Amino acid sequence: MKFRSKAVVIKLSVSDILKSKKFYEEILNFKTDNRYTLNSDGNYGTASFIQLYLGDKYEKSFMLGLYKDIETPFNPLPETGTVPSFIVENIQSTLDYLRIHEVVIDEIDGVIINTNTSDEGYMDRFFFFRDPDNNSLVVRENILK
Repeated sequence: MKFRSKAVVIKLSVSDILKSKKFYEEILNFKTDNRYTLNSDGNYGTASFIQLYLGDKYEKSFMLGLYKDIETPFNPLPETGTVPSFIVENIQSTLDYLRIHEVVIDEIDGVIINTNTSDEGYMDRFFFFRDPDNNSLVVRENILK
């Protein structure tokens, strides 16, 4: 038997569920799947969980779980870890959109939009941004050689 999965839920640590929910819904266009909401103490305290999805409600292939398990945003910023990636058609317009909403954009050695080229010549452009808890996320635009 092979391992199979219908979808993946990426868990993100958050310090304020409602603040994070607002960020993901209003800026990144996620929607809440209320079936999986867990309000641990009636005030979204420790161990609370909200599951969000992106796209059509019947095709929930990209899901994030906001889990209240930290008291304050990460500080200093995390240097490694799991980074959910959003694939976009136009990386520059996505960057402009996030800047309008005052989202924190990371620079790597003074560069915002970075480029990698695979061993086979496949180019990938990307940049990193942060949610209210300094969880790192990436936007990628793939460019064929």
